[in-house]
Amino acid sequence: MPSLEKREPMPRKELHVFYVLDTSGSMSGTPIAILNRAMIESTEALKELAKDNADALLKIAVLEFNSNCKWITVNGPESLEGDFMWQDLTAFGGTYMGQALTELNSKLSKNGYLKSMTGALMPVIIFMTDGYANDSWQGPLDKIRGNKWFERATKIGFAIGDDADAAMLASIVGGPEAVIQTADMELFKKLMRFVSVTSSMLASKSSTTNTVTTGKDVVQQAIAENNLSSSSVTPDLAPDSYTTPPPTNTDDNFEDDDWD
Repeated sequence: MPSLEKREPMPRKELHVFYVLDTSGSMSGTPIAILNRAMIESTEALKELAKDNADALLKIAVLEFNSNCKWITVNGPESLEGDFMWQDLTAFGGTYMGQALTELNSKLSKNGYLKSMTGALMPVIIFMTDGYANDSWQGPLDKIRGNKWFERATKIGFAIGDDADAAMLASIVGGPEAVIQTADMELFKKLMRFVSVTSSMLASKSSTTNTVTTGKDVVQQAIAENNLSSSSVTPDLAPDSYTTPPPTNTDDNFEDDDWD
Protein backbone atom coordinates (compact mmCIF):
# COMPACT_ATOMS: atom_id res chain seq x y z
CA MET A 1 0.00 0.00 0.00
CA PRO A 2 1.54 3.37 -0.97
CA SER A 3 2.46 5.63 1.91
CA LEU A 4 0.42 8.75 2.39
CA GLU A 5 2.38 11.93 1.95
CA LYS A 6 2.34 14.28 4.88
CA ARG A 7 0.24 17.29 4.01
CA GLU A 8 1.62 20.72 4.69
CA PRO A 9 -0.67 22.92 6.79
CA MET A 10 -2.61 25.51 4.86
CA PRO A 11 -1.14 29.02 5.20
CA ARG A 12 -3.20 31.16 7.53
CA LYS A 13 -3.74 34.88 7.52
CA GLU A 14 -2.61 36.72 10.63
CA LEU A 15 -5.01 38.19 13.17
CA HIS A 16 -3.48 40.96 15.25
CA VAL A 17 -4.96 41.71 18.65
CA PHE A 18 -3.99 45.20 19.79
CA TYR A 19 -4.31 46.40 23.38
CA VAL A 20 -4.09 50.16 24.08
CA LEU A 21 -3.84 50.42 27.86
CA ASP A 22 -3.89 53.40 30.23
CA THR A 23 -1.09 53.11 32.82
CA SER A 24 -1.33 56.65 34.18
CA GLY A 25 -0.81 57.50 37.85
CA SER A 26 -4.50 57.14 38.66
CA MET A 27 -4.14 53.43 37.89
CA SER A 28 -1.76 52.96 40.85
CA GLY A 29 -2.47 50.30 43.46
CA THR A 30 -5.36 47.93 42.99
CA PRO A 31 -6.33 49.04 39.44
CA ILE A 32 -2.92 48.33 37.90
CA ALA A 33 -2.67 45.06 39.81
CA ILE A 34 -6.08 43.96 38.48
CA LEU A 35 -5.15 45.10 34.96
CA ASN A 36 -2.01 42.96 35.06
CA ARG A 37 -3.99 39.99 36.34
CA ALA A 38 -6.65 40.54 33.65
CA MET A 39 -3.97 40.60 30.96
CA ILE A 40 -2.31 37.45 32.26
CA GLU A 41 -5.61 35.59 32.17
CA SER A 42 -6.59 37.06 28.80
CA THR A 43 -3.30 36.24 27.09
CA GLU A 44 -3.25 32.73 28.53
CA ALA A 45 -6.76 32.20 27.16
CA LEU A 46 -5.67 33.57 23.78
CA LYS A 47 -2.70 31.21 23.74
CA GLU A 48 -5.09 28.30 24.23
CA LEU A 49 -7.29 29.63 21.43
CA ALA A 50 -4.24 30.02 19.17
CA LYS A 51 -3.30 26.35 19.56
CA ASP A 52 -6.52 25.15 17.91
CA ASN A 53 -7.17 28.03 15.53
CA ALA A 54 -7.11 26.69 11.98
CA ASP A 55 -8.46 29.96 10.59
CA ALA A 56 -5.80 32.48 11.64
CA LEU A 57 -2.38 32.91 13.20
CA LEU A 58 -2.95 35.01 16.32
CA LYS A 59 -0.50 37.76 17.23
CA ILE A 60 -0.56 40.29 20.06
CA ALA A 61 0.67 43.89 20.26
CA VAL A 62 0.45 45.95 23.46
CA LEU A 63 0.70 49.75 23.62
CA GLU A 64 0.73 51.42 27.02
CA PHE A 65 0.18 55.15 27.45
CA ASN A 66 0.77 57.50 30.35
CA SER A 67 2.77 60.73 29.96
CA ASN A 68 4.27 58.98 26.94
CA CYS A 69 3.39 55.85 25.05
CA LYS A 70 5.45 52.78 24.20
CA TRP A 71 5.02 49.31 22.80
CA ILE A 72 5.43 46.58 25.38
CA THR A 73 5.85 44.15 22.51
CA VAL A 74 9.04 45.97 21.53
CA ASN A 75 9.87 43.80 18.52
CA GLY A 76 6.44 44.09 16.97
CA PRO A 77 3.46 41.75 17.27
CA GLU A 78 4.31 38.48 18.99
CA SER A 79 2.84 35.12 18.05
CA LEU A 80 0.50 33.66 20.63
CA GLU A 81 1.63 30.23 19.52
CA GLY A 82 5.12 31.03 20.82
CA ASP A 83 6.57 31.78 24.23
CA PHE A 84 4.79 35.08 24.87
CA MET A 85 4.70 35.94 28.57
CA TRP A 86 2.94 38.95 30.08
CA GLN A 87 5.25 41.47 31.77
CA ASP A 88 3.58 43.47 34.53
CA LEU A 89 2.98 47.16 33.88
CA THR A 90 3.46 49.98 36.39
CA ALA A 91 1.41 53.15 36.75
CA PHE A 92 2.69 56.72 36.59
CA GLY A 93 2.20 60.03 34.82
CA GLY A 94 -0.66 61.47 32.81
CA THR A 95 -3.16 60.17 30.28
CA TYR A 96 -1.93 60.95 26.77
CA MET A 97 -4.54 59.27 24.60
CA GLY A 98 -3.77 61.51 21.63
CA GLN A 99 -0.19 60.25 21.55
CA ALA A 100 -1.44 56.68 21.76
CA LEU A 101 -3.79 57.13 18.79
CA THR A 102 -1.00 58.68 16.74
CA GLU A 103 1.37 55.83 17.54
CA LEU A 104 -1.27 53.20 16.84
CA ASN A 105 -2.04 54.82 13.49
CA SER A 106 1.64 54.63 12.51
CA LYS A 107 1.65 50.85 12.96
CA LEU A 108 -1.74 49.96 11.43
CA SER A 109 -0.45 49.34 7.92
CA LYS A 110 1.24 46.72 5.77
CA ASN A 111 4.40 48.79 6.16
CA GLY A 112 4.02 48.57 9.93
CA TYR A 113 2.72 45.85 12.21
CA LEU A 114 0.34 44.32 9.65
CA LYS A 115 3.10 43.19 7.31
CA SER A 116 2.57 39.52 6.55
CA MET A 117 3.53 37.04 3.83
CA THR A 118 0.14 35.33 4.14
CA GLY A 119 -1.99 38.45 4.58
CA ALA A 120 -3.73 40.05 7.54
CA LEU A 121 -7.31 39.90 8.74
CA MET A 122 -9.02 42.95 10.15
CA PRO A 123 -7.46 43.51 13.60
CA VAL A 124 -9.02 43.54 17.03
CA ILE A 125 -8.28 46.70 19.06
CA ILE A 126 -9.14 46.90 22.75
CA PHE A 127 -8.82 50.24 24.56
CA MET A 128 -8.82 50.79 28.32
CA THR A 129 -8.72 53.98 30.38
CA ASP A 130 -9.77 55.16 33.84
CA GLY A 131 -9.67 58.90 33.22
CA TYR A 132 -9.72 61.87 30.89
CA ALA A 133 -7.00 62.61 28.37
CA ASN A 134 -4.35 65.17 29.27
CA ASP A 135 -3.62 65.91 25.62
CA SER A 136 -5.68 66.62 22.54
CA TRP A 137 -7.12 63.41 21.11
CA GLN A 138 -9.72 64.65 18.63
CA GLY A 139 -7.17 65.52 15.93
CA PRO A 140 -5.37 62.17 16.16
CA LEU A 141 -8.76 60.41 16.13
CA ASP A 142 -9.75 62.22 12.93
CA LYS A 143 -6.51 61.04 11.33
CA ILE A 144 -6.76 57.42 12.40
CA ARG A 145 -10.37 57.28 11.21
CA GLY A 146 -8.94 57.64 7.71
CA ASN A 147 -7.01 54.39 8.19
CA LYS A 148 -8.98 51.53 6.61
CA TRP A 149 -7.55 48.98 9.05
CA PHE A 150 -8.76 51.04 12.00
CA GLU A 151 -12.10 51.72 10.33
CA ARG A 152 -12.79 48.00 9.81
CA ALA A 153 -11.22 46.74 13.04
CA THR A 154 -13.26 45.20 15.82
CA LYS A 155 -12.94 47.95 18.44
CA ILE A 156 -14.00 47.70 22.09
CA GLY A 157 -13.43 50.20 24.91
CA PHE A 158 -13.22 49.65 28.66
CA ALA A 159 -14.02 52.67 30.86
CA ILE A 160 -12.82 51.80 34.35
CA GLY A 161 -14.40 53.58 37.30
CA ASP A 162 -16.67 56.58 37.57
CA ASP A 163 -14.01 59.06 36.40
CA ALA A 164 -13.31 57.47 33.03
CA ASP A 165 -14.17 59.50 29.93
CA ALA A 166 -16.69 57.12 28.40
CA ALA A 167 -17.64 59.68 25.74
CA MET A 168 -14.04 59.78 24.50
CA LEU A 169 -13.95 55.99 24.29
CA ALA A 170 -17.31 55.94 22.52
CA SER A 171 -15.92 58.34 19.93
CA ILE A 172 -12.86 56.14 19.43
CA VAL A 173 -14.60 52.76 19.15
CA GLY A 174 -17.63 53.94 17.19
CA GLY A 175 -20.35 54.40 19.78
CA PRO A 176 -21.33 53.70 23.41
CA GLU A 177 -22.66 50.25 22.49
CA ALA A 178 -19.03 49.15 22.03
CA VAL A 179 -17.95 50.48 25.46
CA ILE A 180 -18.03 48.58 28.74
CA GLN A 181 -18.02 50.80 31.83
CA THR A 182 -17.60 49.38 35.31
CA ALA A 183 -16.06 50.22 38.67
CA ASP A 184 -16.09 46.54 39.63
CA MET A 185 -12.49 45.49 38.95
CA GLU A 186 -13.24 41.78 39.26
CA LEU A 187 -15.97 42.15 36.64
CA PHE A 188 -13.54 44.10 34.46
CA LYS A 189 -11.03 41.26 34.70
CA LYS A 190 -13.68 38.72 33.75
CA LEU A 191 -14.99 40.75 30.83
CA MET A 192 -11.53 41.61 29.51
CA ARG A 193 -10.86 37.89 29.15
CA PHE A 194 -14.27 37.26 27.57
CA VAL A 195 -13.96 40.15 25.11
CA SER A 196 -10.39 39.20 24.16
CA VAL A 197 -11.28 35.62 23.33
CA THR A 198 -14.69 36.24 21.76
CA SER A 199 -13.53 39.06 19.49
CA SER A 200 -10.54 37.00 18.36
CA MET A 201 -12.69 33.95 17.64
CA LEU A 202 -15.16 35.95 15.59
CA ALA A 203 -12.53 38.03 13.76
CA SER A 204 -10.63 34.86 12.82
CA LYS A 205 -13.61 33.76 10.74
CA SER A 206 -14.17 37.11 9.01
CA SER A 207 -13.20 36.43 5.39
CA THR A 208 -14.53 39.65 3.86
CA THR A 209 -15.04 43.23 4.97
CA ASN A 210 -18.77 42.57 5.00
CA THR A 211 -18.38 39.87 7.66
CA VAL A 212 -16.22 41.87 10.05
CA THR A 213 -17.45 41.67 13.63
CA THR A 214 -18.15 44.99 15.35
CA GLY A 215 -17.34 45.96 18.90
CA LYS A 216 -21.06 46.31 19.50
CA ASP A 217 -21.52 42.64 18.55
CA VAL A 218 -18.89 41.55 21.04
CA VAL A 219 -20.22 43.70 23.89
CA GLN A 220 -23.77 42.45 23.32
CA GLN A 221 -22.51 38.87 23.49
CA ALA A 222 -20.56 39.65 26.67
CA ILE A 223 -23.71 41.06 28.27
CA ALA A 224 -25.87 38.13 27.23
CA GLU A 225 -23.50 35.34 28.18
CA ASN A 226 -22.53 36.86 31.54
CA ASN A 227 -26.13 37.55 32.60
CA LEU A 228 -25.68 41.30 32.72
CA SER A 229 -28.00 44.12 31.76
CA SER A 230 -26.99 46.70 29.17
CA SER A 231 -27.74 49.52 31.57
CA SER A 232 -25.32 48.11 34.14
CA VAL A 233 -22.23 48.05 31.92
CA THR A 234 -22.75 50.33 28.92
CA PRO A 235 -22.59 54.12 29.41
CA ASP A 236 -25.73 56.19 29.00
CA LEU A 237 -24.42 59.05 26.87
CA ALA A 238 -26.19 61.91 25.20
CA PRO A 239 -25.80 61.71 21.41
CA ASP A 240 -24.03 65.08 21.32
CA SER A 241 -21.40 63.99 23.87
CA TYR A 242 -19.45 61.82 21.44
CA THR A 243 -18.69 61.77 17.73
CA THR A 244 -19.24 58.98 15.24
CA PRO A 245 -17.18 58.19 12.14
CA PRO A 246 -18.60 58.54 8.63
CA PRO A 247 -20.38 55.48 7.18
CA THR A 248 -18.10 52.59 6.25
CA ASN A 249 -17.56 51.84 2.56
CA THR A 250 -18.17 48.11 2.34
CA ASP A 251 -17.13 47.85 -1.33
CA ASP A 252 -13.51 47.17 -0.38
CA ASN A 253 -12.19 43.70 0.36
CA PHE A 254 -9.23 42.15 2.10
CA GLU A 255 -7.33 41.75 -1.16
CA ASP A 256 -7.58 45.40 -2.19
CA ASP A 257 -4.16 46.41 -3.54
CA ASP A 258 -4.82 50.00 -2.49
CA TRP A 259 -4.68 49.10 1.18
CA ASP A 260 -1.42 50.20 2.83
